Amino acid sequence: MTRARVSNKRLPRRGSPWILGFVIAYVSLQILIPLRHLFYKRDLQWTHEGIDFSWRMMADHHETDGSITIEDPRTKNVYSHSAKTLLTQKQLMMVNNPYMLVQYIQFLKQYLRQTNGIRNPIIRVDTQVSVNGRPFQHMFDPERNLSEVTYSRFKDLDWIVPLEKN
Repeated sequence: MTRARVSNKRLPRRGSPWILGFVIAYVSLQILIPLRHLFYKRDLQWTHEGIDFSWRMMADHHETDGSITIEDPRTKNVYSHSAKTLLTQKQLMMVNNPYMLVQYIQFLKQYLRQTNGIRNPIIRVDTQVSVNGRPFQHMFDPERNLSEVTYSRFKDLDWIVPLEKN
């Protein structure tokens, strides 16, 4: 009776290409998402774009002071609007974020149409922001009707006033 010889050498294990693909995609995203701020045209310290899930997340301190005015184009009446009436304290932080502000303005347009019957309101935001103790300056053009603006992460937004470098 002959015995079959058993080798102590292990055959190399071959991993699944799906797992390797997943690991490569995951690691790539972990590197690219925090670095996406490099693709924005605007000053990220000013507009807060690209800071979510980034390494720059808590690098700046913003203080904001401002007001929102609504004009009814039909009657020409002008109203002062306090965002505190519709938003929580945590939501009020959106005032110095252009993307969130445009979303709120669109919500406000719908709200005014439903509650007050104001169609196509003229909404102006007079917001002044201080970044890291700098003097306050306008973030948005106070003369622009923000109910007509659109937001794009990569296109120039002429309704955002550039940060003045001191």
